[in-house]
Amino acid sequence: MSTSIQALRPAAAPIVAAAMLVALMILDEHGFDAASAVLFALTAAVAAAELIPVPAFIFAFAALGLQAFGVFPSVMVTGATQFVMLPVLVFFATLGWREPQRWPLPVAAVAAAGMVAVNWFADTSWINFVFGKQLAEAGTFRIALYAFLVFASFTALNLAGWAAATTVRQAAANRQAKEQAESRLESTSVALIVEQERNRIARELHDVLAHSLAVITAQAEGIRYVHRTEPESVEEAAGIIASSARSALQETRRLVQSFGSELDGPAPGAADLPALAQRLHSSGMPVELHTGGLEGLSPVEDLTVYRIVQESLTNAFKHGDRSAGATVMADRDATGLRLTIRSKLADGGTDVPPSGTGRGIPGMRERATAAGGYLTTVTDGQLFEVEATLP
Repeated sequence: MSTSIQALRPAAAPIVAAAMLVALMILDEHGFDAASAVLFALTAAVAAAELIPVPAFIFAFAALGLQAFGVFPSVMVTGATQFVMLPVLVFFATLGWREPQRWPLPVAAVAAAGMVAVNWFADTSWINFVFGKQLAEAGTFRIALYAFLVFASFTALNLAGWAAATTVRQAAANRQAKEQAESRLESTSVALIVEQERNRIARELHDVLAHSLAVITAQAEGIRYVHRTEPESVEEAAGIIASSARSALQETRRLVQSFGSELDGPAPGAADLPALAQRLHSSGMPVELHTGGLEGLSPVEDLTVYRIVQESLTNAFKHGDRSAGATVMADRDATGLRLTIRSKLADGGTDVPPSGTGRGIPGMRERATAAGGYLTTVTDGQLFEVEATLP
């Protein structure tokens, strides 16, 4: 329900009650006198029905009872049109009732119809005016039939008021539930976007830093042993360390500057695989590249191929037999691009689990899936193989 409608709701019942009071007084040609007592009472009940339903009903029933017992003026004197207030009373009382589906309101609607029938047939002058004097001479069955018709008519009107208000409440509840669901969906969507961004950043940082730090660590450890006997190797190792650190710094800066948006700047791709292989070769792990099927890649596929190869070779460098090296093969078949990276685990090594419980292998799977493909890993004795298929 809109804010403007909600702002008007508290004033709706009094406004309707005042309008009906004026209209009925004009129709019945009544002034403000004792003959208008029941009309005033029912008007007051309607005005208060939404805020205080139970007291409003009690007040209305008290007025009808006083009329039935002759304390208030009779129907003939006050006018029969006042009873149209009752369906309106039921309507607004239902809007204000906390549990409108339960039995008190329908029962009250039926009881009010019964009070109207009692008042009508308790006023002999009114009955003679409506039905003629022949009703007084009619049998009991006909009188009971007329009374039932009056009772049934007002019951239908009162229950219609109750049903209309129940429908309005249900529609408002449905709209509120829909708005809450949309709000929760929007919150969930935002949370999902944030989580995806967090995972993207974590995956990129892992791929950028894991490889570079592994190479830097290997070269730094080598310097400790050869700096006296092979000074020329120190210069080469220092160059590799500087190159790896500079590459990691550039990619990290590119990632940090792209927070909240797609990655900007030149991203690494298949064309950078030879340089990647050369860094690892210089660090003690020869890499064979057979990548004739890497032409015509989209930007997403290009980055995906590079990251999968980078992570696979880094795992081989950290956990495998470096001297045995690694092989990277790429070819195309009916299923698409097939990328295979083979390496050998170190003797007795179990640091690369086939299920991929670390961040690296799940990250490779996520990249392959995001590109529309899939990735599998196989450990066969000392042989470890990563195979990715991109359509």
